Amino acid sequence: MPLPDDIAAFVADRDRLAVLAEYDVLDTPPEADFDDIVLVAATACTVPIALISFLDRDRQWVKAHHGHEVGELPVDQSICAHALARAEILIIPDLALDPRTRNGALVTGEPQGRFYAGAPLLAQGGLHRLGTLCVIDTVPRSGGLSREQALALEVLARHVVALLEPSRVARTTDPIPTLLLERRGTLLERAVQGAKEQARTQAAQEAGAVGTFEIDVASGTMSVSPEFCRIFGVPVTPNYVASLFEAAVVPEDRAVHSNHASRQDGSAATEVVYRIHRADDGRLRWINRRSRFERNDMDRVVRMVGTVMDITASRLATDRMGALLELGDRLREADTTEAVVSIVAEILGRTLDVDRAGYAVVDTPCGGFRVERDWTAPGTGSLVGNHPLDGFPATIQRLQRGRPLVSADVLSEVQLISDTASYQAIAVRGQITIPIIVAGDLVGVLFAHATEPRAWSMEEVAFAKGVADRADAALAKVRAETEQRMLNVELSHRLKNTLAMVQAIALQTLRPVTEQDAVKAFTSRLLALSKAHDVLLQQSWSAARIRVIVTGVLHGVGQAERFDVDGPDLSFGPRATLSLSLLLHELTTNAVKYGALSNAAGRVSVTWRVEGRGAEAAIHLAWRERDGPPVAEPSRRGFGSRLISMGLVGTGGVTVRYPSSGVEAVMTAPLSQVQQS
Repeated sequence: MPLPDDIAAFVADRDRLAVLAEYDVLDTPPEADFDDIVLVAATACTVPIALISFLDRDRQWVKAHHGHEVGELPVDQSICAHALARAEILIIPDLALDPRTRNGALVTGEPQGRFYAGAPLLAQGGLHRLGTLCVIDTVPRSGGLSREQALALEVLARHVVALLEPSRVARTTDPIPTLLLERRGTLLERAVQGAKEQARTQAAQEAGAVGTFEIDVASGTMSVSPEFCRIFGVPVTPNYVASLFEAAVVPEDRAVHSNHASRQDGSAATEVVYRIHRADDGRLRWINRRSRFERNDMDRVVRMVGTVMDITASRLATDRMGALLELGDRLREADTTEAVVSIVAEILGRTLDVDRAGYAVVDTPCGGFRVERDWTAPGTGSLVGNHPLDGFPATIQRLQRGRPLVSADVLSEVQLISDTASYQAIAVRGQITIPIIVAGDLVGVLFAHATEPRAWSMEEVAFAKGVADRADAALAKVRAETEQRMLNVELSHRLKNTLAMVQAIALQTLRPVTEQDAVKAFTSRLLALSKAHDVLLQQSWSAARIRVIVTGVLHGVGQAERFDVDGPDLSFGPRATLSLSLLLHELTTNAVKYGALSNAAGRVSVTWRVEGRGAEAAIHLAWRERDGPPVAEPSRRGFGSRLISMGLVGTGGVTVRYPSSGVEAVMTAPLSQVQQS
């Protein structure tokens, strides 16, 4: 982060460095007086970090620190160097968005600073600037410092220099002026006491977030408190016109807000809740106003006085809790993946007031992700469809760690620089992306997108994680129910066809039998067997050996000699046993009708192997046909194709090819899931 030429020249100015050398402060041990000042500065400005620094030719050396321990920084990494070139306080609302500072060590590394305010340390009547007294926050502050906080920072910066003066005078004159030494202690005592008092007052105002106002009804002018100004995002001045704040109210709420007419006749509600857009940053805020009217001797309204309180935090917390309750209620009724994703996207996007929200299925082996459904604000494009992963390598790498990815502005994050073009293509600046991890693999993401930079609160991130947890559980439930229904239907269908054939054969064979009661008993037993099978499908089945499963299915077609079967002897759990049986049955049936088993020369190879060890072990099962008639990919996808695509454990992992030599299908699944009971 090289310094601009003008600032670099200012830092390296020989006269300035000569004056700095007179103070002989560099590389001196810590002193309690300076430690007190950074403590008071952090308290007064309500930030976690404060530093007293001096700028040498090639380094920023820290004399005192609070909240973050740092000794020195290279001058080209110095944020304070930018403040040094100014005679007044430098305020940077978001260090990660400012091109001067976004790559700085204090931003990209610890303490990951986002807000900065620095007052220069002015020596010799302001002719030379030695360094800065700065405060740093770990979250952006669009409102910067209040007037009182800025004043406190300037006063404390002057006292830093005042503390240094006795030492400088001691080296340049003799004897040491006793009055100056006494003044040092007095100045510090007054500064600390005054700053602490200011900090207490400011903290009380901001903690309560209560502003006061008084409106002269006849003229429409207002007298307002500093906190009132901060709530509405306007400069802190004592007087405004009421119409300015009326215009800030969102159109839907203007009916409940007072206006000139309702104040004149006293009909305005005295306690209301309404929404505004702040003047400085445009953010939506919830306001609770309480007021009363004052009347003259003729009972005419002359003044409206009252308080306003910013209740946004409590209101949003209530809304988020209500949204989670609504989500739970609606997900209980959802019975398809599309329904779950639509509900989740809508509630996430609406509650966080973002531009886009949705759910994407991630297929890392295939190098892509698919957005099934998303919710978008008016004017924002949808992402529904397939997308390549290679445009987001840094994003995927971070999500695979299993932690949420929260970005105020993706274009200013150094860690995501390789993905910048891809984010620009889909109009994303701010994001919350929650990874869905299954068995150590990234299988999906829940995302909330903002088209403009946005600072996310911890509460918003926690809400998104809560939505993701509920979405994951609902999707797992739908997948399980869908798989079970498909398998049940197919098994019942196949069993009924088989039993119907047995019944037809029995009736044909037993037609000459005179004892028809026995025939009826036999057919009724077949029907009972069919019903018993339906019941058994709901129970746990015992595990089976894979070779037994494979040979059992293949012998069913009466052409076992045309199969080449090879692989280690493994145990399959009941779910995988059922899936494999159905897959092989489907592949065998197709081979008999259209593939290698439809002529006299064709053969089929069924092989399987295990790769990896422990939790990483996976089974690969391959079906390959040869010497049959030429094949082509079917033009329509029927139930059988969908059944094959579900794979060994119902989660996919199937690749089907149609070379002219014959159909090839490879199925892959984690061994632990295949053997799960």
